[in-house]
Amino acid sequence: MNNETAERIHYPGLDGLRGIAILLVILYHNFGFITFFNYGWLGVDLFFVLSGFLITEILLQSRNTSKYFRNFYARRMLRIFPLYYLSLILIILVFPFIKNFPFHLKFYTDNQIWFWFYMQNWLLILKDWDNNALLLNHFWSLAVEEQFYIIWPLLLYVIKKPRNLMVLIISVLVAVVAARCIIWYNKELFPVYGNLFLFTRIDGILIGALLALLKLINYNFLKKYSFFVTLFLACVNFLFYFINKTREFTFPYWAIVGYTTFTILFAMLVYETIQGENRTINFLLNIKPLKFFGKISYGLYVFHWPVYLILYSWVEKKVKAISVLSENNLVIVVSILLTIIGILISIISFYTFESYFLKKKKAFN
Repeated sequence: MNNETAERIHYPGLDGLRGIAILLVILYHNFGFITFFNYGWLGVDLFFVLSGFLITEILLQSRNTSKYFRNFYARRMLRIFPLYYLSLILIILVFPFIKNFPFHLKFYTDNQIWFWFYMQNWLLILKDWDNNALLLNHFWSLAVEEQFYIIWPLLLYVIKKPRNLMVLIISVLVAVVAARCIIWYNKELFPVYGNLFLFTRIDGILIGALLALLKLINYNFLKKYSFFVTLFLACVNFLFYFINKTREFTFPYWAIVGYTTFTILFAMLVYETIQGENRTINFLLNIKPLKFFGKISYGLYVFHWPVYLILYSWVEKKVKAISVLSENNLVIVVSILLTIIGILISIISFYTFESYFLKKKKAFN
């Protein structure tokens, strides 16, 4: 994903957290046939918390400078746009002309305007889509982040008091959960209400931003009250469980409680990481391979899923031709090989393409 610190702010442990987030997403996509990895999609919510926190902290420190908007948007565009639009050019404009391409791309060519303007999360809510739309379905989260990047700097510039911003964030968070409840109660009016829950979730970004504001107002709040926050989250989950039990477990857990409570836990983990006082967390998050995956996480997020889908049949045939494996072992071997290919492409992308634009960000410090 595409979150990062400004050069004047750096929390080394967050690189490791970013590495964990991208590995969770890869395990969910490339190894989803293993039940243990079914909740790897939570890596996206960890990315959201990191984005909300880091971007808000950067904006709070720079909003009184003369080139506040220019510097922020220029740096964001240099980090995000080149690789994002390169991937769109390939999949929407180039791949449809490749003979025997393994996917029909009509969904993307017909609806490409949504992708060019970072609105694909709403496209995936409003339009029916099937397996031929899988190649870029993970781009919904990039759209959510980009919409946040557009709106949030404006709000921080207009609303000066951090406490007022906190009230705004909490109000929006409550409104989001309330909207999910309303949608669920009236799901006959929303044929794709499940997609609404998924592709509009902003809990992680809001809570990450809230963490940055809380850090500014009362740095030691979570240090003092982390036990009570954890206890509160546990009580909320247990209360929801018993209420849901009376309704024969018909309430959607993640939409009403899960997204929010889990992202609060992720925010507490981010706080512990930036504090740097927990030796175990420091050791784990500073493991070099983990930090390296965090470094290339944006390209790896963009490439890993399309690479897996496009090359799966071809790699599977090659492996079958040179080995005798059971069906289960074949799937595992093919998934490992495709993951390695995705990582290699991401490394090449980072050092030969992305780094060129990253260097230009220095002009907008």
